[in-house]
Amino acid sequence: MSMKLSMTCGAALVLLAAPALAQQVVAPAAGCTATPAQIEANKKVAMEFFRPGISGPDRVALADPSYTQHNPAFKKGAAEAKLGDYDYFKSRFGGPPRAGGPGGGAGGSGGARGAGATPPAGNPYEIVMAECDLVTVIHKNSRPDPTASDAFYEVFTFDTFRVRNGKLVEHWDGAVINPPAASGGAPGAPPPGRGN
Repeated sequence: MSMKLSMTCGAALVLLAAPALAQQVVAPAAGCTATPAQIEANKKVAMEFFRPGISGPDRVALADPSYTQHNPAFKKGAAEAKLGDYDYFKSRFGGPPRAGGPGGGAGGSGGARGAGATPPAGNPYEIVMAECDLVTVIHKNSRPDPTASDAFYEVFTFDTFRVRNGKLVEHWDGAVINPPAASGGAPGAPPPGRGN
């Protein structure tokens, strides 16, 4: 009987703890009552971040000092620089505009092949959608096809921002932390001494 009671209590504890261990669900702010005009204004703030030619100071001016970043590579860089999210944001985006927009990809080509073909133009605003204080911008880009010379393929990336009072306060995207480039060897080959 005590074994059955222990198993039942253990199962109950696991079920009660599961929500705490689950990944946070991103949703519009509770009780959001944004008007259509406010939603459109939020979209304009997020789109301005990707406007070709935007200056570094203008980009930084879009972010609130409470800015929270969820991009793991950005978070790692902030930790290595011993900076908070907003200060690292200022250090990354406070300078002159980068070719291809922020992150080297929004609206850019992702890099052409030497003197070969020119990639098709991207679209930093392929899809823009908003719900309350969340705005998602889907970008269309072209990347070199590694299997065909002078060929490109379409790739879509996204950025989601939480916008409050006309400022970017939170950001999500699909970025990952990339492994270090292999020294020598073929692209995609394991680094020397690993996986051999």
